[in-house]
Amino acid sequence: MSDRISELAALLKELMNGGTPEEAEKNLISELKEIDPAELAAAENLLVEEGIGVEDIQRANQIHADLVIGRMTGNFRDKIGKFETGHPIRVFAGENRGISVFLNEQLLPDIRKFLATESDTDREDLIYDAQELMKIIRHYDRKENLLFPYLERNGITAPPKVMWGVDDIIRQLLGLFKDAVTSDKASAKRIKLIADRLLPQIETMIIKENEILLPMLLPLMSDSDWLLVAKESVHIGYVFNKGIEGSSNSDAATWINSNEDGCGSADLKYRDEINLPSGFMSTDQMTAMLNTLPTDLTFIDDEDIIRYYSEGKHQVFTRTRTIIGRNVYLCHPPKLVPVIRNMIEDFRSGRKDSQIVPVRKGSKLDLVRYYAVRDDEGSYIGTLEVTEEISGIIDLVRES
Repeated sequence: MSDRISELAALLKELMNGGTPEEAEKNLISELKEIDPAELAAAENLLVEEGIGVEDIQRANQIHADLVIGRMTGNFRDKIGKFETGHPIRVFAGENRGISVFLNEQLLPDIRKFLATESDTDREDLIYDAQELMKIIRHYDRKENLLFPYLERNGITAPPKVMWGVDDIIRQLLGLFKDAVTSDKASAKRIKLIADRLLPQIETMIIKENEILLPMLLPLMSDSDWLLVAKESVHIGYVFNKGIEGSSNSDAATWINSNEDGCGSADLKYRDEINLPSGFMSTDQMTAMLNTLPTDLTFIDDEDIIRYYSEGKHQVFTRTRTIIGRNVYLCHPPKLVPVIRNMIEDFRSGRKDSQIVPVRKGSKLDLVRYYAVRDDEGSYIGTLEVTEEISGIIDLVRES
């Protein structure tokens, strides 16, 4: 642990214990001059290791940010425009710019107008603004689910926890603000009170993301990592990026297409484990996971050969390993073969995607579900049978 990180941690702790920001800044300038984002992360990690709770760091986070942001090495915000059009850094920072424009050029003027008139028309504008502002949650969702993992894998755990906690405070305030502006009973005073707490939090988070989070991530992520982030971002969605140069949805899509071949596979690959597009695990882990499901799974490939079945503790239909490699039609009584064959042909042709067959056995009810399994192009690659005894679930629903 370097002396600089220890000194910075001591300064942050001093602030948390009631020290004045002016004195802390004076000591910061004299002892550390400029701070690298990685040093701030290491200092917050050190505080956690010393037993200081993440919640305590979170409560002091605003003071910490005010202290260090002006002392960060370089000015990363000025470098954002140098990233390729559509690069995830460019898009993320572009969203922040769009958020800031929305706050200052639309929301704040509409708040001031409503506070002055309290008219129904001005309230309607404010209701629309509140609904629009709720979209910012997608921005935070992308940050927490797509960017934080790269910090955590590199041992940087305290900063994302602290930032996530502040995100949750913003989420709560967003809900309160929306409820207040849509309620006829909420006074203009209450709306102003919530807005006065909410908007500074959002503005400060924009600065933290641009000046601390993004530069902290840069040395930790490869081109393939950024490509994976870009691909997954599409599923969560973008916000406030319309009209932001280099940051629009089409910019992001173009960047993905132009980099897909150039920087290799963005899929995570680890050791000799089973690697899937959305994760990885050992054979033992996958076997145990599938066998833990309360359902029996059987997979039949596109040549009607049984390739896999799960071996859970409570099998609905008895299976033995001798069925692996057998033709599915040889594993059923002759009278059922035409039914099974017709269903699979319907799956293969695209006429059906699923079929459900309830089977009553005395007081027990088995639910047998069949699904057509298709690849990304929609071509049929097999059938999945999912079987579960559901009488206990039905009884539970009846009792609730």
